[in-house]
Amino acid sequence: MVSRLLSSILFLTLVCIGVAQDLGANRESLGKITDSRLNELSGLVNSRKNSSLFWTHNDSGDSARIFLIDRKAKLKCIVALEGVHTVDAEDIAWFERDGRPYLVLADIGDNYGQRPTIQLYIFEEPVWQEGRSHMVIPRSAIVQVSLRYDDKPRDAEAFFVDPLDKKGYLISKRDLQVGVYPIDFQQAEDGETLSISRALSLPMTFITAADIAADGSEILLKNIGQVFLWHRLGSASVIDVFRQRPNTVEYQAEPQGEAICFGYQNHVFYTVSERPLGLDAYLYSYTLGNTK
Repeated sequence: MVSRLLSSILFLTLVCIGVAQDLGANRESLGKITDSRLNELSGLVNSRKNSSLFWTHNDSGDSARIFLIDRKAKLKCIVALEGVHTVDAEDIAWFERDGRPYLVLADIGDNYGQRPTIQLYIFEEPVWQEGRSHMVIPRSAIVQVSLRYDDKPRDAEAFFVDPLDKKGYLISKRDLQVGVYPIDFQQAEDGETLSISRALSLPMTFITAADIAADGSEILLKNIGQVFLWHRLGSASVIDVFRQRPNTVEYQAEPQGEAICFGYQNHVFYTVSERPLGLDAYLYSYTLGNTK
């Protein structure tokens, strides 16, 4: 069943966008996910306060918490979000405000397209000290922003924040041509609800993760079987960048790969997978090489 689904997704995507130029990439397995609490990892972002660490989280069924892991995929700390109830957290992103890094936990999953609103939870990246295994972010330090699609509810698993225009970008998942939704969230107040509209449709489907380079010059999207890379020229808008044909990146499909992020260097990105049916999951690094 999984192989048939993957084949269908690859076929639909290739039919829609054509065969783009493939970029070579060297994959390295950094470590195996062994802690049973990290069972449905769905988002990943490189810590801005410690380049050797990553923030990640589970999706539906878990409490409102994020995990700090090291480059060997070992769990270092669990951070709970006080007073927050997540339904289906599917991605995590970062942005900078007043010189300080913030995280956004994107509770945007909606498998059946029934949620009247979805949520972003915004908070300053915690400061972690070696040996500290648990932390709590107080509710007073979290801004909750609700989002409502202007047409109908839909499922999404991909979100990033552009460092140039400061907007968030949500990518829908299950549409035959996924939608790109800009979100001007940074000035929103706690508890505010924003209406979001599709700005562009991309000729691909089943997008499960996204990230943007720290300088905004590269954008990554992935589905279960492929990784796509867009190069940004100058200060072009994200929407204009997405109007270009992307490169595909050499990628080996994971059991249920739903997370991707750039490292501190634009030519390196990382992935991690859920563990469906008890299959092993690993933290991988990909170093981009020459165009094939």
